[in-house]
Amino acid sequence: MAALKSDWSRTLLAATALLAAPVAGAFNIEHSEARYVDKHFRYELVVTLDAPIERVDEVLRDYAGYPSLNQRILSSKVLDRPEPGVVTLETTVEVCFGWFCRNVTRVERVQESKNGLLAVADPERSDVKFSETRSELTPGLHGATRVRYETNVVPHFWVPPVGGRRMLLRKLETETRDLFMNVELKAKQPEPTSPTGP
Repeated sequence: MAALKSDWSRTLLAATALLAAPVAGAFNIEHSEARYVDKHFRYELVVTLDAPIERVDEVLRDYAGYPSLNQRILSSKVLDRPEPGVVTLETTVEVCFGWFCRNVTRVERVQESKNGLLAVADPERSDVKFSETRSELTPGLHGATRVRYETNVVPHFWVPPVGGRRMLLRKLETETRDLFMNVELKAKQPEPTSPTGP
């Protein structure tokens, strides 16, 4: 009887440890920091996505699909491809401070590299004085993808002086985290297959 109880205890402990253990490669935030420095709103995120790097890269380069990744992205379209590995991208995002909302448009030059994107805004055609966003992908364990994301923005629109900075930083953090959660979900879906002929 004592041996039976001992075996049952060991089985229960093993099951509990298995349930408590984190799933390898699951959405996991390693670093998240939003800060305001010299009129620049900065946000850094390092996150592991439970999806293969090739699929994550495909989702991030599907610029027309950006509105499906975040409800605040109202539109996203490629204006042109002036040279190989370069995209001129126009996005419009809804930015809200309490009940006050406005649409913010950015026209960016996106430099595509292997497992990386660097987007720099054209201030003459954007609602920002400065904007630079970088995404870098590296393979993670068990087929996961590690993402390092950095953005640095100087708005060319009104930010409420009382609480506005804190609110915008918070939105940068939550909206970006939600976006990459949706990137993970989309990248985990099977690749679309081309229709076959009769």
